[in-house]
Amino acid sequence: MNIRFFGNSDPGLVRPNNEDALFIDEANRVFAVADGLGGLPGGAQASQRIVELLDETFGGIDAEEERPDLGELVIQINRIVAFEGMNDHPHTGSGSTLTAGQIVEDQLLIAHVGDSAAYLLHADSFNKLTIDHTMEQELVDRAGESARATMPPEYPHTLTRCIGQTDELRVDQNRIKLEVGDRLLFCSDGLNKVLSNEDIRKLLVASEDPEKICTTLIDTANSRKGPDNITVIVILIDS
Repeated sequence: MNIRFFGNSDPGLVRPNNEDALFIDEANRVFAVADGLGGLPGGAQASQRIVELLDETFGGIDAEEERPDLGELVIQINRIVAFEGMNDHPHTGSGSTLTAGQIVEDQLLIAHVGDSAAYLLHADSFNKLTIDHTMEQELVDRAGESARATMPPEYPHTLTRCIGQTDELRVDQNRIKLEVGDRLLFCSDGLNKVLSNEDIRKLLVASEDPEKICTTLIDTANSRKGPDNITVIVILIDS
C-alpha cells in the first residue's frame, strides 16, 4: 500500500508563538500532531519534547526490530514530559496533546490524548477517529448535545487528559482498516475548531496533491481569523 503525505504547522494570525509541533517518519509510517497547552508555561517545550522522543524511538528502529506499541510509548512519553515539566515549572508543570498514528500494512494504529484529532475520509463518509478529552465533551456525553448552549465558555478548551499530567494517563487506542482511495487527516484544534467537518471534507477531496490540500486547509483557517496555531498532516492512500 503506497502513501503520499505532507504536513505543515502555522502560528495562525493571533498567537505570538507556535506551540504546535508535528512528527513524520516516512520509513516507519508514523505521523503525530502535538499541541502545547497555552495556559501552562512550557507548552511549546512540551510539544517539541514529544517530537524529540518520537524521533529517538523510531529513528533507532531497525527493520528486523519489533515496532513499539503506540499506547505504551505514549505512556512512556507522558512520564518523561511530566517529570521534566515539573522540574522546569514546579508549580504548574507543562503539557501537550498528542495524536499519533502508524500505518502497518493496511492498518492504521492510533494513540490519542487531548483534543487534537485524526479523521478518515472513506468513499463518501468522513469520520472523526478520535474523541476530544475536554470538559465540553464530558458534559455532552453526560447531558447530550443541548448542553453546549449553556456550558461555561472555558469548557471547550479545558483538557481532562494531556501529556504531562502527573497522575495515571489513559490513552485512547484505535485500529482502522485502510483501503486504496482513503484519505487521512491529523490536525490540531486550530483547524477543526475553526472549520466545520463539511468544510474540511470538501477541502480534503479538492486536490490529488497532499501539499496543496494541506496549504489550502491552513489558508482557509487563517481566512477565518486564524485564532490559534494550525497544524495539519494529510495522507493519501494510493494503489
